[in-house]
Amino acid sequence: MSYQRGSSVGTGFSRPKLMPTENFEHRSGGLDPAEVFSAAQTVAAKLVATGQDPNADQETVDWLVDLVSDVGLDTMARLWADAPAITFGGALWRLYALQQATQHDGDTWATWYRAGYDAYVSRVIAGATEPPQAEDLQTLITRILTGVYSGDFAIALERGGAYARVIAAGQHQHAERLEDTNPAAAAKLEHRSVKLQRTATELELCATAWRQGRLQVERPEPRPTH
Repeated sequence: MSYQRGSSVGTGFSRPKLMPTENFEHRSGGLDPAEVFSAAQTVAAKLVATGQDPNADQETVDWLVDLVSDVGLDTMARLWADAPAITFGGALWRLYALQQATQHDGDTWATWYRAGYDAYVSRVIAGATEPPQAEDLQTLITRILTGVYSGDFAIALERGGAYARVIAAGQHQHAERLEDTNPAAAAKLEHRSVKLQRTATELELCATAWRQGRLQVERPEPRPTH
Protein backbone atom coordinates (compact mmCIF):
# COMPACT_ATOMS: atom_id res chain seq x y z
CA MET A 1 0.00 0.00 0.00
CA SER A 2 1.42 3.37 -0.94
CA TYR A 3 0.04 6.87 -1.11
CA GLN A 4 1.53 8.97 -3.86
CA ARG A 5 0.96 12.68 -3.79
CA GLY A 6 -0.31 14.27 -6.96
CA SER A 7 2.46 16.57 -8.09
CA SER A 8 1.78 20.28 -8.24
CA VAL A 9 3.23 22.43 -10.96
CA GLY A 10 6.92 22.93 -10.33
CA THR A 11 7.17 20.27 -7.61
CA GLY A 12 8.36 16.71 -7.71
CA PHE A 13 7.35 15.57 -4.26
CA SER A 14 5.99 12.09 -3.65
CA ARG A 15 4.37 10.81 -0.51
CA PRO A 16 6.38 8.35 1.57
CA LYS A 17 5.02 4.83 1.42
CA LEU A 18 3.02 3.62 4.38
CA MET A 19 3.50 -0.13 4.27
CA PRO A 20 1.16 -2.36 6.30
CA THR A 21 2.52 -5.33 8.22
CA GLU A 22 0.86 -7.76 5.79
CA ASN A 23 3.72 -6.99 3.39
CA PHE A 24 6.05 -8.73 5.82
CA GLU A 25 3.71 -11.53 6.89
CA HIS A 26 3.74 -13.15 3.46
CA ARG A 27 7.50 -13.40 3.36
CA SER A 28 9.36 -16.57 4.15
CA GLY A 29 9.63 -16.89 7.90
CA GLY A 30 6.64 -14.65 8.58
CA LEU A 31 6.64 -11.38 10.45
CA ASP A 32 10.05 -10.06 11.48
CA PRO A 33 9.48 -7.57 14.34
CA ALA A 34 12.86 -5.92 13.85
CA GLU A 35 12.22 -5.41 10.14
CA VAL A 36 8.73 -4.05 10.76
CA PHE A 37 10.07 -1.67 13.40
CA SER A 38 12.83 -0.44 11.12
CA ALA A 39 10.44 0.12 8.20
CA ALA A 40 7.90 1.92 10.36
CA GLN A 41 10.55 4.22 11.82
CA THR A 42 11.91 4.94 8.36
CA VAL A 43 8.44 5.97 7.21
CA ALA A 44 7.96 8.24 10.23
CA ALA A 45 11.34 9.91 9.71
CA LYS A 46 10.61 10.40 6.00
CA LEU A 47 7.26 12.00 6.78
CA VAL A 48 8.97 14.55 9.02
CA ALA A 49 11.74 15.12 6.48
CA THR A 50 9.17 15.58 3.70
CA GLY A 51 7.38 18.33 5.58
CA GLN A 52 10.60 19.95 6.78
CA ASP A 53 12.06 20.08 3.27
CA PRO A 54 12.28 23.78 2.33
CA ASN A 55 10.82 22.92 -1.08
CA ALA A 56 7.69 21.34 0.41
CA ASP A 57 4.55 23.24 -0.56
CA GLN A 58 1.49 23.95 1.57
CA GLU A 59 -0.45 21.11 -0.02
CA THR A 60 2.19 18.66 1.20
CA VAL A 61 2.12 20.06 4.74
CA ASP A 62 -1.69 20.02 4.81
CA TRP A 63 -1.69 16.37 3.71
CA LEU A 64 0.76 15.46 6.47
CA VAL A 65 -1.26 17.27 9.13
CA ASP A 66 -4.43 15.49 8.01
CA LEU A 67 -2.66 12.17 7.43
CA VAL A 68 -5.14 10.12 9.48
CA SER A 69 -7.94 11.03 7.10
CA ASP A 70 -5.90 9.67 4.19
CA VAL A 71 -4.35 6.49 5.58
CA GLY A 72 -6.66 5.66 8.49
CA LEU A 73 -6.01 5.43 12.20
CA ASP A 74 -5.79 1.63 12.08
CA THR A 75 -2.87 1.78 9.65
CA MET A 76 -1.12 4.32 11.86
CA ALA A 77 -1.72 2.21 14.94
CA ARG A 78 -0.26 -0.88 13.33
CA LEU A 79 2.83 1.06 12.33
CA TRP A 80 3.53 3.12 15.43
CA ALA A 81 1.25 2.40 18.41
CA ASP A 82 3.76 -0.06 19.87
CA ALA A 83 6.84 1.96 18.94
CA PRO A 84 9.09 3.10 21.80
CA ALA A 85 8.15 6.58 22.95
CA ILE A 86 11.46 8.22 22.08
CA THR A 87 11.36 7.55 18.35
CA PHE A 88 9.94 9.31 15.31
CA GLY A 89 7.09 6.83 15.14
CA GLY A 90 6.39 7.09 18.85
CA ALA A 91 6.27 10.87 18.67
CA LEU A 92 4.01 10.99 15.62
CA TRP A 93 1.64 8.40 17.06
CA ARG A 94 1.19 10.43 20.25
CA LEU A 95 0.56 13.66 18.37
CA TYR A 96 -1.93 12.10 15.95
CA ALA A 97 -3.68 10.38 18.86
CA LEU A 98 -4.05 13.78 20.53
CA GLN A 99 -5.40 15.18 17.26
CA GLN A 100 -8.00 12.45 16.90
CA ALA A 101 -9.16 12.66 20.52
CA THR A 102 -9.51 16.43 20.19
CA GLN A 103 -11.53 16.12 17.00
CA HIS A 104 -13.78 13.31 18.18
CA ASP A 105 -14.48 14.56 21.73
CA GLY A 106 -13.76 18.26 21.44
CA ASP A 107 -16.37 19.58 23.87
CA THR A 108 -15.18 17.28 26.65
CA TRP A 109 -11.53 18.06 25.96
CA ALA A 110 -12.30 21.78 26.02
CA THR A 111 -13.98 21.29 29.41
CA TRP A 112 -10.89 19.49 30.71
CA TYR A 113 -8.62 22.16 29.26
CA ARG A 114 -10.56 24.92 31.01
CA ALA A 115 -10.45 22.95 34.27
CA GLY A 116 -6.71 22.49 34.01
CA TYR A 117 -6.18 26.01 32.76
CA ASP A 118 -4.61 27.44 35.91
CA ALA A 119 -2.72 24.30 36.90
CA TYR A 120 0.26 24.75 34.56
CA VAL A 121 2.11 27.55 32.86
CA SER A 122 2.26 24.99 30.01
CA ARG A 123 -0.88 26.59 28.60
CA VAL A 124 1.29 29.47 27.40
CA ILE A 125 3.48 27.05 25.48
CA ALA A 126 0.48 25.14 24.16
CA GLY A 127 -0.95 28.36 22.77
CA ALA A 128 -4.71 27.90 23.14
CA THR A 129 -7.02 30.88 23.28
CA GLU A 130 -8.47 31.83 26.67
CA PRO A 131 -10.87 30.21 27.49
CA PRO A 132 -10.87 27.64 24.67
CA GLN A 133 -13.84 26.01 23.02
CA ALA A 134 -13.75 22.75 21.04
CA GLU A 135 -12.98 24.51 17.75
CA ASP A 136 -10.13 26.41 19.40
CA LEU A 137 -8.48 23.18 20.50
CA GLN A 138 -8.88 21.72 17.03
CA THR A 139 -7.12 24.78 15.65
CA LEU A 140 -4.43 24.41 18.30
CA ILE A 141 -3.65 20.76 17.56
CA THR A 142 -3.59 21.57 13.84
CA ARG A 143 -1.01 24.28 14.52
CA ILE A 144 1.05 21.91 16.63
CA LEU A 145 1.12 19.29 13.86
CA THR A 146 1.84 21.98 11.28
CA GLY A 147 4.84 22.93 13.40
CA VAL A 148 6.07 19.33 13.26
CA TYR A 149 6.29 19.55 9.48
CA SER A 150 7.01 23.21 8.76
CA GLY A 151 8.42 24.67 11.97
CA ASP A 152 10.81 23.78 14.76
CA PHE A 153 10.25 20.06 15.34
CA ALA A 154 11.34 20.13 18.99
CA ILE A 155 9.17 23.12 19.84
CA ALA A 156 6.18 21.41 18.21
CA LEU A 157 6.78 18.32 20.37
CA GLU A 158 7.00 20.51 23.47
CA ARG A 159 3.77 22.27 22.55
CA GLY A 160 2.11 18.89 22.13
CA GLY A 161 3.42 17.90 25.55
CA ALA A 162 2.18 21.14 27.10
CA TYR A 163 -1.26 20.60 25.58
CA ALA A 164 -1.43 17.07 26.95
CA ARG A 165 -0.33 18.28 30.38
CA VAL A 166 -3.05 20.91 30.62
CA ILE A 167 -5.72 18.39 29.57
CA ALA A 168 -4.36 15.89 32.12
CA ALA A 169 -4.58 18.52 34.86
CA GLY A 170 -8.22 19.11 33.98
CA GLN A 171 -8.94 15.39 34.05
CA HIS A 172 -7.36 15.17 37.49
CA GLN A 173 -9.51 18.02 38.80
CA HIS A 174 -12.68 16.44 37.42
CA ALA A 175 -11.68 13.09 38.90
CA GLU A 176 -11.33 14.68 42.33
CA ARG A 177 -14.85 16.12 42.07
CA LEU A 178 -16.24 12.67 41.23
CA GLU A 179 -14.60 10.82 44.12
CA ASP A 180 -17.53 11.15 46.54
CA THR A 181 -20.37 10.56 44.09
CA ASN A 182 -18.87 8.14 41.57
CA PRO A 183 -15.57 6.64 42.75
CA ALA A 184 -15.39 4.18 39.83
CA ALA A 185 -15.66 6.98 37.27
CA ALA A 186 -13.18 9.03 39.28
CA ALA A 187 -10.63 6.21 39.22
CA LYS A 188 -11.09 5.71 35.48
CA LEU A 189 -10.62 9.40 34.75
CA GLU A 190 -7.59 9.61 37.04
CA HIS A 191 -6.07 6.70 35.16
CA ARG A 192 -6.55 8.61 31.89
CA SER A 193 -4.95 11.66 33.48
CA VAL A 194 -1.87 9.70 34.53
CA LYS A 195 -1.52 8.22 31.04
CA LEU A 196 -1.81 11.64 29.43
CA GLN A 197 0.79 13.08 31.81
CA ARG A 198 3.09 10.27 30.70
CA THR A 199 2.39 11.17 27.06
CA ALA A 200 3.35 14.77 27.83
CA THR A 201 6.62 13.67 29.40
CA GLU A 202 7.39 11.38 26.47
CA LEU A 203 6.85 14.16 23.94
CA GLU A 204 9.14 16.42 25.95
CA LEU A 205 11.79 13.68 26.04
CA CYS A 206 11.43 13.29 22.27
CA ALA A 207 12.12 17.00 21.88
CA THR A 208 15.28 16.68 23.99
CA ALA A 209 16.42 13.63 22.01
CA TRP A 210 15.88 15.51 18.75
CA ARG A 211 17.96 18.46 19.91
CA GLN A 212 20.72 16.10 20.99
CA GLY A 213 20.63 14.24 17.67
CA ARG A 214 19.51 10.97 19.28
CA LEU A 215 15.93 10.59 18.10
CA GLN A 216 16.73 9.00 14.77
CA VAL A 217 18.95 6.28 16.27
CA GLU A 218 16.82 5.09 19.19
CA ARG A 219 15.94 1.39 19.09
CA PRO A 220 13.71 -0.83 21.23
CA GLU A 221 15.26 -2.85 24.03
CA PRO A 222 16.17 -6.40 22.97
CA ARG A 223 13.48 -8.91 23.82
CA PRO A 224 14.28 -11.57 26.41
CA THR A 225 15.33 -14.85 24.85
CA HIS A 226 13.67 -16.92 27.57
